Amino acid sequence: MGEKRAREIWFLCRRYSAEDAERWGLVNRVVPLGELRAEVRRWADEILSLSPTSLRFLKQSFNADTEHIAGVGSIAFTGLHQFVDSDEAAEGVTAFNEKRPPDFGPYRGAASA
Repeated sequence: MGEKRAREIWFLCRRYSAEDAERWGLVNRVVPLGELRAEVRRWADEILSLSPTSLRFLKQSFNADTEHIAGVGSIAFTGLHQFVDSDEAAEGVTAFNEKRPPDFGPYRGAASA
């Protein structure tokens, strides 16, 4: 939604129809009340079929814009926790303990994607 439309809504405090809200991008979908629960279930099932880690990063990325430092911190800590539990991190720790250079070659492709 553009700034002009947002100002109209905030300044005039009018009631707008569901169709207007959908057309303006204020809501994603408008359904009859009797179909609401089923529509929510369809959206939830679709989301549940997707990668939870990817969704977590996406959600935090969107939130970073409005939550500023706290939002960016959430992404950073999630990424850190994700890395700490990875095979790549384990290779670094193992190499350090074995006093040898780590072999990160197998992980280069995934990091470039």
